[in-house]
Amino acid sequence: MNKRKKTILTSILFWLLLSGFNEYGKPNQDAIDLSLINLIATPEKYHNKPVRVIGVANLEFESHKLYINKEDRTYSVFKSAVCLAGIDLEAIGKSEKEILALNGKHVLVEGVFNKDRNGHFGMSSGCIINITRFMPWETEKSKKLSK
Repeated sequence: MNKRKKTILTSILFWLLLSGFNEYGKPNQDAIDLSLINLIATPEKYHNKPVRVIGVANLEFESHKLYINKEDRTYSVFKSAVCLAGIDLEAIGKSEKEILALNGKHVLVEGVFNKDRNGHFGMSSGCIINITRFMPWETEKSKKLSK
């Protein structure tokens, strides 16, 4: 590879790093970081706004939800969850199979919150729609606990 091609390739890679590109979608700088508990408790405050939350994914037939914790998912405490609709696989850069592999795991989700959409049979506490970021959420402690 000649020097010019290396320079161009290096520049492109550097630009991608600076632009916030990652393998699970580009972060929305306008998204509001908040807890899922806060989102569920004050839905009117975040209605039609971009949000970024962390929770436990439930990605099963007619039940795409984000739960506060694993126990609420296990016991189907639906009001402790928001539904997930409109996962933009192209924006996220993953296949449906790769996203479904995150079922039951802690994930970070970015999308627009809609307090009036409550999922299948109206059982959830709102819905995150137009999802452009959906990625595993791991910390050093969680990695050690899963071993």
